[in-house]
Amino acid sequence: MKPDDHAGVGMSSAGQALHTVVSELEALLRGDGEKHWADWMQRVITQLEQGNPGAPQSLLRAYGGMGSFNDLALGQDYSNGHFQWRAGAGELNERLDALRGRAWELARMMRDAT
Repeated sequence: MKPDDHAGVGMSSAGQALHTVVSELEALLRGDGEKHWADWMQRVITQLEQGNPGAPQSLLRAYGGMGSFNDLALGQDYSNGHFQWRAGAGELNERLDALRGRAWELARMMRDAT
């Protein structure tokens, strides 16, 4: 099943695009074991599917302040008292940055259009 298979039928094209991007983010985060932000993205997905007009703002709240979604880096491992990057971490974080930036743009556009 594709990430946007659950997108609401009446969802705007911007809403559908945001749903797709946030679904990809959720899968990427969960795949790296990042439960907190994956759960946040899942809540946004649910809001979008329910037609909640506050969904874009819910996503944008993840981006502000210390320890925010902006600060997240994937592909990290801490074992035996040492921090290290796992293989493929660079590519993983490039994908994260691209999706994170696109989600921000779409959510801002949707929020500002209301």
